[in-house]
Amino acid sequence: MIENKEESEFGFIKLLFGYIYRRLNFQHFLYFCVFITFDIGDTVTAAIMIDSKGLGVEYNPIIQYIYLNYGLSGLIAAKLWLIIVPLMIASTKVKDSFWFINGVLGSLIVLGILAIQANIQEISGIPHMSPMEINTIYVVVLLLFTFAGSIIDNYTKTKAQNSFSNRIKGLNKKYSSTFK
Repeated sequence: MIENKEESEFGFIKLLFGYIYRRLNFQHFLYFCVFITFDIGDTVTAAIMIDSKGLGVEYNPIIQYIYLNYGLSGLIAAKLWLIIVPLMIASTKVKDSFWFINGVLGSLIVLGILAIQANIQEISGIPHMSPMEINTIYVVVLLLFTFAGSIIDNYTKTKAQNSFSNRIKGLNKKYSSTFK
């Protein structure tokens, strides 16, 4: 009886992971990575940095204001609502922008990693990249990734349109003799 119970528990876990594996795609994974790096990682390390070094050490005045008035949870919520939620809405509204959105998400992951590194180095007293250098790297990566994403989106859209028109032409050739 115990063996059946253990088997059923593992069977449930296996079904759960199978379902998750089938339902999630690459973009979902990128959203999760953005949430971990840019939202949680950067916010928590920035909060530790502000608590240990003072509010003036944070470069962004908007982040200073939100952290001062709403704390860590307010800062996490603000980043979710101002960055991740609009991207999710854009990705559901514009169907032809899958790789463009992935480019934005990839650049946010790079930004989150650079921000986490700079925050940890500031906490430790180690010299780090300036916020201007981090923003410059972010903008360059954003432009490169979104440009590449646009090219891929246009290519896949054109390929899909050509495939569809070729199927229609094939059907026309196949059934043209029956309608004459």
